[in-house]
Amino acid sequence: MRALFFLLVLANLAFFAWSQGYFGSIDEGREPQRLATQLFPEKMKVAVAGGGGPPPARATPAAAPECRLVAGLPLPDAEKLAAAVVEKGEGARATLVPVGEGPAYWVHLPAQPNKAAAEKKAAELKPLGITEFKVLEQGDGFVVSLGLFRNEQSARDLLQAVQKKGARSAQITEREGPSTRAGVEVRGPAEWLARRLPELLPAGAAMGDCPAR
Repeated sequence: MRALFFLLVLANLAFFAWSQGYFGSIDEGREPQRLATQLFPEKMKVAVAGGGGPPPARATPAAAPECRLVAGLPLPDAEKLAAAVVEKGEGARATLVPVGEGPAYWVHLPAQPNKAAAEKKAAELKPLGITEFKVLEQGDGFVVSLGLFRNEQSARDLLQAVQKKGARSAQITEREGPSTRAGVEVRGPAEWLARRLPELLPAGAAMGDCPAR
């Protein structure tokens, strides 16, 4: 029994030494040995899933349209220019910008409910020596107009004159004058604005940058 015990101990020691490689390398399948036997291991590269190739290039955004203002045109010329831009502008757009010409000052008699009453008031002016007047329809009534002026002082001078003659009900009303001139804002590619827009301008028209908004 004692001899068998020592034989088992010796067998276990021998197995332990053999498994630790004291008798030579036996695990040819382990990872370090496989790497050592590969050809040119230094040229191996690790590929990351989904990371192949350079990142896609971003699209260059289109240049924003620029704006030019053609100012101070007579209204018919401004309308013609806007129409020409739409027709030949290759995508350019045109916007009319009416130019206010300041208020007008209207000298007149108070409104009457109907034309007959207005004509009766007008007939009362002739004996007073007031002969320049017109009967005009205004809103829901009729008005005897004595004159329309751009200059306020001229309107006041007429008012004072007709009142001295006896037309004491005459009065002045400030009105917004109609626009007879306009500018044109043209928006489009810078190259088209520089090359083609000048060809469409009326003679003597001035062009500049649109005002900041």
